[in-house]
Amino acid sequence: MRLVKPKRKSAAENVLPLINVVFLLLIFFMLAGALEKADMLNIDPPETLATELPDDTTAILLVDEQGALSFRDEIVGRDQIVARLTAWFAEHPDGRLKLKADAKSDAAEVIALIEELRAVGLKELGLLATGAS
Repeated sequence: MRLVKPKRKSAAENVLPLINVVFLLLIFFMLAGALEKADMLNIDPPETLATELPDDTTAILLVDEQGALSFRDEIVGRDQIVARLTAWFAEHPDGRLKLKADAKSDAAEVIALIEELRAVGLKELGLLATGAS
């Protein structure tokens, strides 16, 4: 009886399954990281030096660079926002609102919007910003 010695695998053949597994893990984490819910408008918030995180909120108002508004995942016109917020505050008297404005948006427009929100009866407004690098 003659026994055949098994061929010895080269180093490349031993590493190939490991490379396949690492590649599949890379694809998995790329997809898993991309499944985050995106904002309705493309917003680049200003930077802040504050270190504490804002409290949880029930509603976020987005303002993009051109001044377009998004409230509760809907694009809202400037003339409709007061009515929407009045109805929302009637349903949520203790509700809190946060404003997320683009860093390149006109500051005077944002301040005018905040004044309109104050007329609705807004008691507290959080302004969202990113941390300074």
